[in-house]
Amino acid sequence: MKRGLKMICQRCGFCCINLDVMVVNPRSIRPDGTIDSSDPGTMINKQGGRKCPHLAYIGDVAVCTIHDLSCYRGTPCDRFDQIGPQDGFCVLAAYFKSSPSAEL
Repeated sequence: MKRGLKMICQRCGFCCINLDVMVVNPRSIRPDGTIDSSDPGTMINKQGGRKCPHLAYIGDVAVCTIHDLSCYRGTPCDRFDQIGPQDGFCVLAAYFKSSPSAEL
């Protein structure tokens, strides 16, 4: 199956706060950036409206603290795609900015 095109992320962090998604349990990350894939506790539910434990800000720029680690590969966040032009800006950022129910 071909993956969709990646839209330009605005590095706002809204997805990392507002989406309900399974993320890597911070306690399960080994010093070398790997996890034990046979351990059922390596993934935890990050509830919508709560900040992801891997979300950090450098000024106003949102960064994922595990994005470059091997444990990030294959996670729902890594596999997330949006439909739209490759050079188009993230549509979720616009949605969250306009939604009164989204935490900004």
